[in-house]
Amino acid sequence: MNRVAKLMLASLRASLCGERVEEQLLRDMERHEWVEFVRLAQQHNVLPLLCDALAPHKGAMPREVFARLAGMTLVAEDKFEQREGVIRRLAALLRKELIPLMILKGYGISRYYPIPAHRTFSDVDIYNCGRIEEADRVIARELGIEIDEGVHHHTKCVMDGVLVENHYDFINTSAHTSNLRFERLLKEEAERGVGEIEVGGERVLLPSATFNALFLMRHMAHHYAAERVSLRHLCDWKQFVEAEHTNVDWRRVGEIYEQFNMKRFADVVNALCTTHLGMAEGIVGSVRRDAALENRIFNDILYAEFDEAMPKRGALKIVWWKVRRYAANRWKHRLIYNESWLRTFFHSAIGHLRKPHTITH
Repeated sequence: MNRVAKLMLASLRASLCGERVEEQLLRDMERHEWVEFVRLAQQHNVLPLLCDALAPHKGAMPREVFARLAGMTLVAEDKFEQREGVIRRLAALLRKELIPLMILKGYGISRYYPIPAHRTFSDVDIYNCGRIEEADRVIARELGIEIDEGVHHHTKCVMDGVLVENHYDFINTSAHTSNLRFERLLKEEAERGVGEIEVGGERVLLPSATFNALFLMRHMAHHYAAERVSLRHLCDWKQFVEAEHTNVDWRRVGEIYEQFNMKRFADVVNALCTTHLGMAEGIVGSVRRDAALENRIFNDILYAEFDEAMPKRGALKIVWWKVRRYAANRWKHRLIYNESWLRTFFHSAIGHLRKPHTITH
């Protein structure tokens, strides 16, 4: 592990666990390593967390580096407030029509962080408990904005400059046949029980801890098999598990992991969170360790094995890039899914043809 990665992980542990970064780690860094540190922090969406950890040591780092971290953290806080305002406005609008509003992923997970506004997220993910068409009609009518239905498993719109994704499915069922069965389980779990939080005086729903133990891991596994995941995904899992582990039905979750060939990946995620992010041991039950697999996945998370940037234009170039990425990630598919890679390829291709807009995105 290079010095950049060591400092990043030490800073994340300091931010999330209340540890202190050893100043020698900062003093050992050279200027080109600081440039890489900031680049990697942005790529992994953890920059505000690193700023929290390094603020007490700003004298041991280049002034312009800390100024960059602090400035981008302020931007993240402004964006968080903007997205919180969108959630509050949506909740008020849908409450008048007696339409439920459940918040998924980003905002809901942010409450597990020491400073919620320092858990960055780009869009607002919502679920209306089977009443998406009604909700979309209300949003379009009352706000005068267009609803885009050209994407798999959710509609989308832009509200006050923020992308809102309204899910009719929790996961993309067009990509894998097994996702159809997993989606049914998620919907069953979503109906079993929910929590509530207040956002600016408005009440919104949150999914149960057991739902999130299934959804967050499946979502992370899907992203890893298709492309990559970031350190923020690992931070999310650690923060969620430590806050909610007593509320999760781990026996049921473990059985579903086994049924859908997710147990090895889940074991690696839990091992990495324990080893590198300071997650408490034993709170998710037994974890089978595999040092070689853990090292490969962790290195791939830090610096992706397939790291070629997607072409910015040209449909054929983008499709060819996606095919090559898909082929390079075959080993991830075998790790995570219990279905044929070739069958998945054609199943996904058919899904893209049904929603042509997704081919180049």
